[in-house]
Amino acid sequence: MVLILPIYKIYLIVKKVTNKFYAPEKIRHQLIHPFSRRYLTHGIIIIISIFTVAANLNAYEIKRDNFGQTSVMATLIMTEDLGIIEEEGPLTTGKKVTRYLGQTGVTAQPQVTEGGEGEEFLPTTVTGGSAVVSPILSPVEEELRQRDKIVYYTIQGGDTISEIAEKFGITSNSILWENNLSAYSLIRPGDKLTILPVAGIRHKVVKNETIAKIAKKYGVEAEDIIEFNLLGSADDIQVGEQLIIPGGKKPYIAPSYSFRAIATAPVAAPRVIATGQMLWPSSCRRITQYYRWRHSGIDIACGYGNPIYAADSGRIIKAQSGWNGGYGTVIEIDHGNGKQTLYGHLGNIYVKVGESVNKGQTIAAEGSTGRSTGAHNHFEVRVGGSRQNPLHYVK
Repeated sequence: MVLILPIYKIYLIVKKVTNKFYAPEKIRHQLIHPFSRRYLTHGIIIIISIFTVAANLNAYEIKRDNFGQTSVMATLIMTEDLGIIEEEGPLTTGKKVTRYLGQTGVTAQPQVTEGGEGEEFLPTTVTGGSAVVSPILSPVEEELRQRDKIVYYTIQGGDTISEIAEKFGITSNSILWENNLSAYSLIRPGDKLTILPVAGIRHKVVKNETIAKIAKKYGVEAEDIIEFNLLGSADDIQVGEQLIIPGGKKPYIAPSYSFRAIATAPVAAPRVIATGQMLWPSSCRRITQYYRWRHSGIDIACGYGNPIYAADSGRIIKAQSGWNGGYGTVIEIDHGNGKQTLYGHLGNIYVKVGESVNKGQTIAAEGSTGRSTGAHNHFEVRVGGSRQNPLHYVK
């Protein structure tokens, strides 16, 4: 195709020159006249183009069977006598892998023996379609999964809790509970883990406990506890004895909040009269956030445990732990005449609802509860139910 257009251009030039000396209207030469016709010339060009395209397509076609032998790389590495040269892998040493866990279950390196062919181990679970093939375990691994005693495992590099649990045939939670770990705990090589013989939890018997109570606590059957611990009967337990609870789960303990009274806290007067002039409610004057339309009070940061004082005399109308709309542990005091104060994000509180307090009395300790990022006291002043700038009322 690259040559056709230049040739055609040359042809037109030759034709133009020839026409100066030859007039087809008057004289029609039998050899020259057919080539002077435009249609015949175009037909010849089309036929040549079709044959050229077909030849190019055929030249690019490569058969699959001959691809390897016709490639440039194959030509470089082919010889007449040897054919294609294949790279050999490393020579075997004659040793075979017998197991990946030692007798105590604490080694992370495979053990090898001299001579013979290597034993083949399948992964823990092999799936193919809908079939599941059970793993082939060595005698030592089988013994670790069917043991009845506690063992201790030394963490190796690259270990994870789930992998260790899989090695010993127990759950990850069983390891976490037994070793007082959480899902966010870090484990390091060289640390030792206590591994229970079965998935579950270990329990220390305390006074007045029975097998039935223990079984109910961990959600298992009493017969399973008796059988696994080889007890003679349900009464065959002693205070301080460690029992393994197969299948037991650590009971969830909901967080609880309690009020604590300080013996040195001043005794409230039987009748309290508000002074009208409010006292600074903290032991320091470090303000971390001021009052504005999006912040309904001031934040005073003095550090965890520092005392919080009643800004004025009054009666406690709220003293409560919890979230409380983001205030956290909060105290509210009614000072009469439509005035109230609020103290939020507290740590401990030393008063209770209905109690009367005096101006300057210690009512709480500074904390960081509720929607808080650090220890501080959120202090509000409300007049007629409307939040006001506390700096206009305290001195």
